[in-house]
Amino acid sequence: MEQINYFEKLFYPKTIAFIGASKKREWQLKGLVDRGFTGKLYFVSKGSDKIFDIDCFKDVSELPNGIDHAIIAVNRNQLVDIVKKCINKKFATIHIFSAGTGEFDEEGKQIEDEIFHLLKNSSTKAIGPNCMGLYSTGGRFSFNASFKADPIGNVAFISQSGDLTERFVGSLNYLGVNFSWAASIGNSISLNVTDLIRYFNEDDKTEILAIYLEGFSRYHNKEGRRLYNELKKARKPVIFLRSGKTVAGKRSAESHTGSLTTSNQIWNAVFTQTSGIKVRTFEELTDTTLAFYYCKDMLPREKGILLMTWSGGNATIATDLITQLGATIPEFSAATKAELKKLIRFGGVVNPLDLPWKNFSDEYSNIAKIAIKEPYIGGVFAETYQPWDKNTFENYFENLEFLKNLCHEHGKPFFLSLPLAGFQGREKYRRKIVEMGVPIFPSFERAAKAFLNLYNYGEKLD
Repeated sequence: MEQINYFEKLFYPKTIAFIGASKKREWQLKGLVDRGFTGKLYFVSKGSDKIFDIDCFKDVSELPNGIDHAIIAVNRNQLVDIVKKCINKKFATIHIFSAGTGEFDEEGKQIEDEIFHLLKNSSTKAIGPNCMGLYSTGGRFSFNASFKADPIGNVAFISQSGDLTERFVGSLNYLGVNFSWAASIGNSISLNVTDLIRYFNEDDKTEILAIYLEGFSRYHNKEGRRLYNELKKARKPVIFLRSGKTVAGKRSAESHTGSLTTSNQIWNAVFTQTSGIKVRTFEELTDTTLAFYYCKDMLPREKGILLMTWSGGNATIATDLITQLGATIPEFSAATKAELKKLIRFGGVVNPLDLPWKNFSDEYSNIAKIAIKEPYIGGVFAETYQPWDKNTFENYFENLEFLKNLCHEHGKPFFLSLPLAGFQGREKYRRKIVEMGVPIFPSFERAAKAFLNLYNYGEKLD
């Protein structure tokens, strides 16, 4: 019997069926029809004959056998019947979008139990139920039509939350990050986070993995050991956010995805004994992924950070925050101070360097050249504001590119902090920075957490 490559079917299907298609689901269907998907697309709809110029079937039984991937979006009371039909038609993989199963009530748990046993005794694998589904740049389809279609990237995301998947991919797309795939997997009664980590370990196209996990499905009671073994094998960054750590958080996780949480002590041991990168918040997950995307080949060897700031007050606040996190803002050597004094004619010659207005001048690059070469500096953070006319715009970006290239020549990460970095009315500015390959953070504190995760990952590899 031929072995099925389920992940090939999931992320690079040649045939996709959407079961439960309707006009009100055009927001889901759009990510299938306008991204250049070259395979065969089938819609099953009770109420429509044609959607997006695609003829609709009335029932799953009318579809051809052996479809690679089917998306099920129907009322929960129809789920068991639909899943049976998919299994009978030898579909390789299904995505159960529908909610109201194990996370909802006792009736939902019974429905989920029946689906679990149907899948367990078949050759069909599933993600879900209760999940948004898949985004695959190489497979040319997405559950969210706003996600970038091109280019094919090297970051993957596994999440038990559909909303967080949308926020994570959308915000990082905006900052220049390109994905290979993302999977919102919900209740995970069939394929689960460990299966996807295993796929990541074997996936040559993907170099960075981020994960949001609430807990394990009640159907996978040995999942912890399997996950630990896969993390142990990982030779690429795995950035991991786990929730459900408190009593209230555990209650929330159970009502969201029906997940069973595990003790904090066990998880602390997992992260101590593997190269997994533990983060505490969704913002840190996003920022750390951004840092690895741009700087995974420049893991800092020192915790010392050079701060080049616009505001002396913010520099002082940032210095406190950064050192409290565990990084350092080291003093310059006497020789370096003497060199810098020739270029800085007001303010102190100290780290942080308080350089208002100079990031639009030629002196900025010369100051950076002296300070960055110091061996106790592991990375460089700059805080700037938007240039306001054509001349300052050009000078600003010349200095910024020089600074980035200089840091990279020394193998040191360069992060840009932009307060109020929502980019309202500044699209040209944002686009230019992204094109330059510079990671943008909304504060020095958030940049520092990401920097330390880069540093600690490098220490684990050693």
